[in-house]
Amino acid sequence: MKLEDRQIPKVFRAIFIGLLFVAPLTIAAAQTTEQLAEKALAATVYLEMMDSTGDTVAIGSGFFVRNDLIATNYHVVEVTARGTAKLVGKHTKYTIEGVTATDKANDLALLKVSAYGIKPLPLGNSDRVNIGTQVYVAGNPKGLEGTFSDGIISSKRGGYATQRLQMTAPISPGSSGGPVLNQRGEVIGVSFMTIEGGQNLNFAIPSKYLKTLLTRSQRVQPLSIVSPTVSAETYFSRGNQKYDLGDYQGAIDAYSRVIRLKPDDAKAYYNRGNAKYDLGQHLEAITDYDTAIRLNPDDAKAYLNRGLAKANLGQRAEAITDYDTAIRLKPDYANAYYNRGNAKDALGQYTAAITDYDTAIRLKPDYAWAHIGRGVVKANLGQHAAAIPDFDTAIRLYDTAIRLKPDYANAYVSRGYAKHRLGQLFSAITDFDTAIRLKPNDAWAYHHRGVAKANLGHHFAAIADYDAAIKLKLDDAVAYYNRGVAKARLNRTWEAQQNYRTALRLAEKTGNANIKALAKEGLRLMK
Repeated sequence: MKLEDRQIPKVFRAIFIGLLFVAPLTIAAAQTTEQLAEKALAATVYLEMMDSTGDTVAIGSGFFVRNDLIATNYHVVEVTARGTAKLVGKHTKYTIEGVTATDKANDLALLKVSAYGIKPLPLGNSDRVNIGTQVYVAGNPKGLEGTFSDGIISSKRGGYATQRLQMTAPISPGSSGGPVLNQRGEVIGVSFMTIEGGQNLNFAIPSKYLKTLLTRSQRVQPLSIVSPTVSAETYFSRGNQKYDLGDYQGAIDAYSRVIRLKPDDAKAYYNRGNAKYDLGQHLEAITDYDTAIRLNPDDAKAYLNRGLAKANLGQRAEAITDYDTAIRLKPDYANAYYNRGNAKDALGQYTAAITDYDTAIRLKPDYAWAHIGRGVVKANLGQHAAAIPDFDTAIRLYDTAIRLKPDYANAYVSRGYAKHRLGQLFSAITDFDTAIRLKPNDAWAYHHRGVAKANLGHHFAAIADYDAAIKLKLDDAVAYYNRGVAKARLNRTWEAQQNYRTALRLAEKTGNANIKALAKEGLRLMK
């Protein structure tokens, strides 16, 4: 089960400048989206920043403002010793020679490189940007090079000295430092942050501050001069970035450094707990959530996630107690109702589970997994006619999600699961195929595809998928049990027994009473 609510908090982190930036006599014409994308990406770079040992500590985006200067965010280069810049879609890497100017207050930095033949992006007048203005963003979100998206300016925040442009154009970790352009291809802002869990809460630094910084650009200074010491805030930001990139152990190391510097930082414990959860270290995650809750007793998300960790250890009654507290602190917490419904379902409290799913759906009508959960419980109660609309709704919601984000692997897994519950096995397998292509290390996709193949009688193919799932998730008791069933169907008795025994051992360890009972029954039938 995925953590539904792990949202690591993000910290908020015109002058004449010579002939190079004299405004043209005529206003540049608006360009097509294709033309804008081509020009923007031709000047946008992927930045990889390293510490003195050569370890990558940050990635980000930047763009050429001169043939030898790249603009980016200050936080991308803070506390780094060296780095490289690579034009998106190209193989050549430019060595970053140092910084020529920084503006910590406005999170900007200028980096010196030796490059030739680059067409820098022109800077526009950010003071003339109005709410509703169409904008375009280029960058490398989460390391995905050359992403181009659009949106509008939805608000202007802050005072003149530290103004920020709020926009609907999406940005993610890795987009920091990328250009925000108007319809004429002029840079009117620099991407610098998004608020997790916010609806279109993405922000850019107005280009007027970058214009000012260009006037202060001087001789090259080493990167290490940016900051001689590493602060707790820097380690925290580094942990967030590593977490978003899937480097959970790296995130744990960074959050541990925060905790050493600030032992009462509840968010650092909470985030470290999330990273440990993703590594399957549920007991250790609970310890961190315990501390986060002691330091901040009103954090509903910490109770929710501690409940999820307990549920994964089979401690479902204890998990329900945590979900109860999360709901008391946040009565409209749809995720807490959904997960409490899951725990009640596992305990056989079917009517109460349906009530929780009903509430989750009332609070969040597009909550596809809540529809699936409610459909599963209804089906288990023999209410098949009532279950079908829930599965149909889930499929419709995932259809929409996939249209909006075709590379959303989890949506394919979830839609495939709903189709499987409706008996649409071949269509379900197609969705699992797509999910695996997009995310080859998704154990659940292999597992569910194996179950669908087994239901079609394709036991050899099912075993191959269970093998892959177990390789990716060694403690998956359900996968061992299902592999045992498939091998029993092929009369491979000894191998089936071994799988049942492993499933039983893992189920006893995690408290999964259902698999424990099934594995025991499988062993009994093998005698």
